[in-house]
Amino acid sequence: MDAFESIIALSLSEQGFWVKQGVKLDISKKHKRIIGTHSMPRPEIDIVAYKPAEKLLLLVEVKSYLDSTGVQYRDVIGEGKGSERYKLFTNKNFRKVVTQQIIKDYKQAGLISTEVKVNYALTAGKIKNGDEEKIQTYFNKNKWVLFTPKQVSKVLKDLANKGYDNNPVIVAAKLILR
Repeated sequence: MDAFESIIALSLSEQGFWVKQGVKLDISKKHKRIIGTHSMPRPEIDIVAYKPAEKLLLLVEVKSYLDSTGVQYRDVIGEGKGSERYKLFTNKNFRKVVTQQIIKDYKQAGLISTEVKVNYALTAGKIKNGDEEKIQTYFNKNKWVLFTPKQVSKVLKDLANKGYDNNPVIVAAKLILR
């Protein structure tokens, strides 16, 4: 389990989402061909979050990139060398197939109602200097959600100010941010 994903999962849980990390999907060979990668392994969504009150299903790609350049605009829009890491945003067929499969699996498991609204989110621990506004504009245009490093920092500060909880994320936030 990725540490940064755990922070984001906790944050979403605090916002009323039911959260599952590392959701692997079984998709057919036919659907793999539709995506354009007939030999791909089982796709994985970093976080699938469901907010029952809003019937909102949120598929979240989580990238910390703390000790690197950060998330880059050209990759997120599908024009950079790292575009493959952002299939949820760069490959419309991938997004469609994965979304349909998650809805099917979650309905069969009784985890969601028959009608849900689906949205997509990217959480970034670091974004390349000068790219945050471009990524935000691109996400706004597509009605997707971008959780920025500043928002993640605020989440940690809010967690540090909560009452005592034995969750490692909250304990670490309290130790560091108080």
